[in-house]
Amino acid sequence: MAPSVLLIGASGALGRPLVEEFQKQRARFNRVAILADPARAHKFSEVQKNGIEVISGSFLDFKVYQGFDTVLSLVGNALMRLQPAIIEAAVAGGVRHFYPSEFGTDIALDGVWQFRYFRDKVVTRDHLVATAKRVPDFRYTLMLTGAFSDWAVGEFSGIDVEKHTVKVYGYPEAEVSVTALKECHRAVHRRVLLPFPAGQASREIRIRGDHLTWAQLVALLEEIQGVKYQVTYIDPKEAAKKQEEARLRGDEEGEILWAGKTLGPSGKVAVPLPLDNDKFQFKAETLKETLLQVLKGN
Repeated sequence: MAPSVLLIGASGALGRPLVEEFQKQRARFNRVAILADPARAHKFSEVQKNGIEVISGSFLDFKVYQGFDTVLSLVGNALMRLQPAIIEAAVAGGVRHFYPSEFGTDIALDGVWQFRYFRDKVVTRDHLVATAKRVPDFRYTLMLTGAFSDWAVGEFSGIDVEKHTVKVYGYPEAEVSVTALKECHRAVHRRVLLPFPAGQASREIRIRGDHLTWAQLVALLEEIQGVKYQVTYIDPKEAAKKQEEARLRGDEEGEILWAGKTLGPSGKVAVPLPLDNDKFQFKAETLKETLLQVLKGN
């Protein structure tokens, strides 16, 4: 039977284009719905014309999950910590396949699992494992993509494409995996349709475009824009100090921000082999192709 999918966090930068992808492939699913806060439900009125349902309610209420077998979570950092509670509500409502907001690096890698930025993802993974042991027919899928190519350059990563400067907390030889957002959108809806391995409670889907060093990323920017960048690499320990200062003053948002500043430049964003690109029948867009679109006009 075709899956019935409920999307949480569909209004974000990842969620909106993904909803469009589900609209294109609507006929392949039994139901596709967006869970929206009652105060924001009206913002999704347009998608309902294309066969996407809008469920108004709280993601902590088991009733909103009734009638769905699959939940796809796209929540951002602010709501990441609530995913264990979301899982519990979903299971109580009858959901048996959960996709956490896992997009990014393989957090099981050495030196990454204990990193503050991923604390809530680690807690979510642990909860998924425990739920699968407790609920015999419960399954979950982890999606590992590396950094989104479309967001590889910008203020958060320490790159100013207008002033042509790079100021990052990390090292030029640090490696980073990247995948274009459009590839993620395509893979997400297709992975929901992939048969789940018999006898397994979990699976990982690994896709990535390029895998390169930070120095190569900067060189690529210089090539595309035809300018020389002024590059400054700062010891990640300096960012760690600012992270601790934020923690001590109770500024959790700042704590996470400074933890995230070192992700790419210190080699904590990686999707190692083997990959699952072939399962989705696409040739991954290169970082250069993505940046040419993102930087058009700069």
